[in-house]
Amino acid sequence: MKFGKWPDGPSLISRIWDGTLFAVDSPGFYQQNAVRFGDLVSFLTPNGFRQFQLNHPDLIADLLVRDAAHHLRGVVLRRARGILGDGLLTSEEPLHLRQRRLAQPAFHRSRISGYGAEIVRLTREMTARWPAEGALLEMHAEMVRLTLRITSRCLLGSDVHASVQTFVDSMQIFNDYLPFALLPGASLLERLPIGPMPGMRRALAALDELIFGIIRRRRQTGVLGDDLLGMLLEAVDDSGSMSDRQVRDEALTILLAGHETTANALTFALWQVARHTEVQQRMRDEVRTVCGDRLPEAADFRKLEYLERVFAESMRLYPPAWVVARTAIEDYTMRTGERIPKGAHLIASQLVVHHDPRWWPDPMRFDPSRFTVEAKSERPRFAYFPFGGGARYCIGEGFAWMEGVLMLATVVQSWTLQLPDPSMEILPITPKFTIRPKERVEVLVEPSGKNFPNASPARVAEAIADRCPVGH
Repeated sequence: MKFGKWPDGPSLISRIWDGTLFAVDSPGFYQQNAVRFGDLVSFLTPNGFRQFQLNHPDLIADLLVRDAAHHLRGVVLRRARGILGDGLLTSEEPLHLRQRRLAQPAFHRSRISGYGAEIVRLTREMTARWPAEGALLEMHAEMVRLTLRITSRCLLGSDVHASVQTFVDSMQIFNDYLPFALLPGASLLERLPIGPMPGMRRALAALDELIFGIIRRRRQTGVLGDDLLGMLLEAVDDSGSMSDRQVRDEALTILLAGHETTANALTFALWQVARHTEVQQRMRDEVRTVCGDRLPEAADFRKLEYLERVFAESMRLYPPAWVVARTAIEDYTMRTGERIPKGAHLIASQLVVHHDPRWWPDPMRFDPSRFTVEAKSERPRFAYFPFGGGARYCIGEGFAWMEGVLMLATVVQSWTLQLPDPSMEILPITPKFTIRPKERVEVLVEPSGKNFPNASPARVAEAIADRCPVGH
């Protein structure tokens, strides 16, 4: 295939001049490209690959659905196989399809409903430790621990709360690995004891000891369980059963990737709830209408429509998974006529599309009404894709929605949230493997029905003393 002129994009010279040459993992770089060059942008990466940035929902639909057979995973996830193994997040066909079929029953709607009581119970255990007189809490740490417990209990049947720091540290190392994986010659650098690699190897050894220990105990007792891990251990298809290594890869993927993305999503959502008191009151009113004085239940999930819209709007502004990447395995032609060479990188950023004023007027404004049935019907399908799309969409999407809505319902039912600095309009982010808060996310919490104790100046000062209002 002959290739002519590439789509417009930033030149190497201009990127050297403005300092963005190595900013290929920066949301700001992608957002600037979309504004300057439009729906399809092309440029060279520092290691010489041709990259295409897709900024229109129709092009993203082609990337994830129509042209999916032309692609492998992006370079970062392919490199992540050294960490996660061949789990659903990193595997390619035909293994990916087989693993997905074996894991799918654990995420069926009827089974997800069975997880609702555990989500509420563990959320209540978390809030029971919050001081009755109110407190200033670092919400991201709270959410990391909560979602790890929920994920482990519901999907692996084993509470790894005692090992929470192992997972927290491992995810931080994994995030530090992202910029390292994008360096020229990263496949060679990974073999050396430099950068994040020594810590990565120690973290993997600790994680393997934990996961293989759970698998070994179940094999020895013969009680495999009816959770995801049990299903994987006993699943059989025409190719036979899974090896312990395959089961480990899926379990580790779910624990690390599953709890990390949901923890970030809930942190941003609670920050928005604390910032918008009128939204918080409407949420509380809906919970009271649906649940009365009892705790939320799985059956309430679909009735808590406003809470679901709040969670959706928060993930629009701060999508935990902020970029989808693919690598072309052959030359092919896009529906629009653009020719894609073998080896090219293709990316679509949720942060770019979720803030595009064509689909989201006044995009920085927090507005849950964007997710009414009527409003959603007026937008293209891939104007919003926090869980990806196509055959590789996140298998845990249904679980994540239930977890987010029931957790929010359980918190606002009994607690009032407030920001120590109400003037703060943007929560700074760190874009690595996922979108994380850049700084501590302090929120004042108080049992509902009480007034805040004059926003204790000492506590507020502690919360905002080192805060730098840096944007995206």
